[in-house]
Amino acid sequence: ALAETPSAERGKLGGRAGEVKAISEATTKGELWAELDRGVLPKEEVFEKMLSVIPQKYHADTMKFLNDGIKKTVTSYPYAADWICNLKNRGYKIYILSNYPFWLWDFHWKNEFTFTQYIDGKVVSGFAKMIKPQAEIYQKLLSDFSLIPQESVFIDDRKENIDAAIAQGINGIVFTNFEEAKKKLEKILSTK
Repeated sequence: ALAETPSAERGKLGGRAGEVKAISEATTKGELWAELDRGVLPKEEVFEKMLSVIPQKYHADTMKFLNDGIKKTVTSYPYAADWICNLKNRGYKIYILSNYPFWLWDFHWKNEFTFTQYIDGKVVSGFAKMIKPQAEIYQKLLSDFSLIPQESVFIDDRKENIDAAIAQGINGIVFTNFEEAKKKLEKILSTK
């Protein structure tokens, strides 16, 4: 809900729709991506598994994307920094719970995210070696930062991740768009 994958960057994978689709489905949109997010297997091993389901003729472009192009696929939403700054100015703490490969997180944290100065703490799956919607990752966030579930709000674009947060006693908002999420958050905050 704070960063996006620009479609223009995904489109630079060679220009042919079939190739872009094959690479995207086997990498960032494929089941194996969760292994990169989890951070247990070496990325090279996961890359090899991804290549095994992609036609040979796309291997060079796939590796170019995985080793370099992927760094350009995430950018902060224009509203992210201002929204978080506003919440901080109102006295709220801001934490991130994200499924993200550790090696990619470091690059994006330093080079792409516009809101890092407002973040009070983070649990990133690639470092924690667990992913959403596993209950343990929510418990780690709560424990690491001494958060009270009922006083916390979790926003995510995947319903299964929100359901898992709610199961831990955390308030949840499924992110569909900024205005709706902002409105729902304000409603929850007004009752606390």
